[in-house]
Amino acid sequence: MVGAAVPLPAAAPVAGSQARSGFSAERLERIDRFYEAKVAKGEMSGIVILIARHGKIVHLKSIGHADIEKSRAMAPDTIFRAYSMTKPIAATALMMLYERGHFQLDEPVSRYIPEFANLRVLRTPTSPLGDTVTAEREPTIHDLLRHTAGFGHGFNPNAVDQEYVKRKVFDLDVTMAEMTSRLAGIPLLYQPGRIYNYSVAPDIEARLVEIFSGMPFDSFVEREILQPLRMVDSGWWVGPDRADRLATLYWSRDGKLTRNDEAHAPPADAVFLRQPWSVNSYAVNHPRKGGSYGMVTTASDYWRFGQMLLNRGSFEGRRLLGPQTVSFMTRNHLDDKQREGFAKGVGWGLGFAVVEDPAAAGFMSSAGAFYWAGAANTHFWVDPEKDLVVVALAQDMGNPGNALLRPQIRTLVYSALLD
Repeated sequence: MVGAAVPLPAAAPVAGSQARSGFSAERLERIDRFYEAKVAKGEMSGIVILIARHGKIVHLKSIGHADIEKSRAMAPDTIFRAYSMTKPIAATALMMLYERGHFQLDEPVSRYIPEFANLRVLRTPTSPLGDTVTAEREPTIHDLLRHTAGFGHGFNPNAVDQEYVKRKVFDLDVTMAEMTSRLAGIPLLYQPGRIYNYSVAPDIEARLVEIFSGMPFDSFVEREILQPLRMVDSGWWVGPDRADRLATLYWSRDGKLTRNDEAHAPPADAVFLRQPWSVNSYAVNHPRKGGSYGMVTTASDYWRFGQMLLNRGSFEGRRLLGPQTVSFMTRNHLDDKQREGFAKGVGWGLGFAVVEDPAAAGFMSSAGAFYWAGAANTHFWVDPEKDLVVVALAQDMGNPGNALLRPQIRTLVYSALLD
């Protein structure tokens, strides 16, 4: 559950901080006007944007509505479904246990979860479920962290992903132990180690955290990450005292923003919107506490996580990871063959995408910046060269124009930076 509120240092930027941080106040206002226009056009319900440099928040802006029908405005403390921005937190939790000597990256997953021994693999990614071959080797923990283990994610039209849905591996009443047991009975989509394929591997990471720590995954994250970083509004569900701060999820129905709930059911081909993680109200404490998705957070909470990484493992005197571990996690771990089909100029670390060549990637960045995003238009990145953390949170799926949030917000932020 989202924890009880505690007093935090002032999050609002102080007067003059923008100029001292190297940002143009006028160009930061351009960001606000840009998203105000998108809200006015009905292209998104709203957004909260946080920009921090040199360890200080220099721009925090809430635009539009958290709930259109209730005329509830976005606010700095609006709570968002993070979706896949859960994945970097899962990787961090597992790597904290790696630092404590619980495992080595090259160990097979089956050493700790025996069900994953003797896995079968589809003959080709388009083969029917029964057409399988023996795995050439077992997936390792390293494979989980870099998405090369061969798992799918449940939203593509192949036999493996469809079987995930059929066996209800994503149901909200399924624990991580139950989920991994179900996954182990389904063939892999690719041979382990062969190719990067974005997947549910962080859920298996979450199960490993439980095994190594002897604690439920959410309890470990709460004790070892959320509490030390004082991420007081982050967790896997929102209690009744904060339900009115959770942003409503919207989708585009005939060009109009529409609530994603049972009364406004999306079409059958809107895979994301019809999954348990999307229709979840996040107001009920379901057993599922996974690593692929499921967390809720605020802009200031997630900034604290990003700032910890930028600080090479520590924040406000609390160290979560060693500096060398953070450096190891935020470098590319894919070889050329594995990242075929991945974004040009971008590699994958252990929990994050890593920019290697901004020109090849085709968006503004510094080499060495790392980032990830979530399905409902949430995005964050950390730029060590510029000493910069940016968190942008919206709550829209499949709406016109919002697919460009990630390159747009980068262009707007970097063009406002004057040094």
